Amino acid sequence: MKRSHHQQEPDDDDLPLVDPGRNLGLRLLALVGALSFLMLGLASVLVPLLQLPRSPMPVPKPEPRTAPLAT
Repeated sequence: MKRSHHQQEPDDDDLPLVDPGRNLGLRLLALVGALSFLMLGLASVLVPLLQLPRSPMPVPKPEPRTAPLAT
């Protein structure tokens, strides 16, 4: 019995580690974008946790007026 010729899928060792279709500029741009989203996410989580609790500001009492306003 003769086996039919099927296309063999490349092994994992044969696949390139870096996508050859993207040039260096686009790869760097993607890296900068990914890092910026990471930093925004960390900042939105860490900044509220690291801030000291604020005490409410005292409301100044209005002083009574002694003389009517001049017109």
